[in-house]
Amino acid sequence: MAQGLAAICQSKYLPLGGATVLRHAVNAFAAHPRIAGVLVAIRPEDRALFDRAVAGLSVLSPVPGGAERQDSVRLGLEALAVHKPERVLIHDGARPFPDAALISRVIEGLDEAPAAIPALPLGDTIKRVEDGRIRGTIDRSQLWRAQDPAGVSLRCDPGGASPDGGACLDR
Repeated sequence: MAQGLAAICQSKYLPLGGATVLRHAVNAFAAHPRIAGVLVAIRPEDRALFDRAVAGLSVLSPVPGGAERQDSVRLGLEALAVHKPERVLIHDGARPFPDAALISRVIEGLDEAPAAIPALPLGDTIKRVEDGRIRGTIDRSQLWRAQDPAGVSLRCDPGGASPDGGACLDR
């Protein structure tokens, strides 16, 4: 049943506290004083769900998303080009409660670097497994959990490589 539900409705369209998960997330950005506009990449077949989820909020018309998150990000950035934003924040829409302070910190991080993400130190114990058996414990002292939103200055090519071989958003 859960698999069938997922096929019918992505989790961001499910109700949570009187609104959909997506509405909570979009509203956090739409209400932020330093956010000029909100654009959401969606699956075209979800247009009616999207329209209901954001009814009454000030958002741009959605753009069709891609097969992978990076494809949706690229399509969203291409759609935003006409608006010529200096900075863009990227959020998956499935984490419903980004607060204003978090959004502000990511924006402020873009004053210091071409891209910024919030991250939390990894507290879980991580095990290395081979052939179904635990072979060791991974040192987590340098491991962090990336969160949303990611922020990028449009002076940065989000698809471009960074010196360490990662994408611009990994810098």
